[in-house]
Amino acid sequence: MPSDNVFHVCVLPGDGIGTEVTAAAVEVLTAVSRRSGQFALDFQYFAAGAEQYLESGVAMPDESWRGAEEADAILLGAMGLPRVRYDDGTEITPQLDLRFRFGLYAGVRPVSGRRR
Repeated sequence: MPSDNVFHVCVLPGDGIGTEVTAAAVEVLTAVSRRSGQFALDFQYFAAGAEQYLESGVAMPDESWRGAEEADAILLGAMGLPRVRYDDGTEITPQLDLRFRFGLYAGVRPVSGRRR
């Protein structure tokens, strides 16, 4: 398969159920890629979220920002834990930081299907 059909995906599994949902999404995307035979997905995992903040004091490390900037796509899991807050009381929300940094001001979720 030509290298131009390989898409680099930055995976940010997030917190709580985000890690479970993201793992399932990677399985589905991998199956789709294999079945189509037209493209490949190179998943690279990076840390981000409230748990990351508890461990290091940083919700989205520089390495994760670089991974997101260099990727063709970002697979973002649910992030944030209500009990984890910055000193000013706001919740840890790297997903919003991503939107602002990359100028993504809408959470677009395309859906298709028949109306009943």
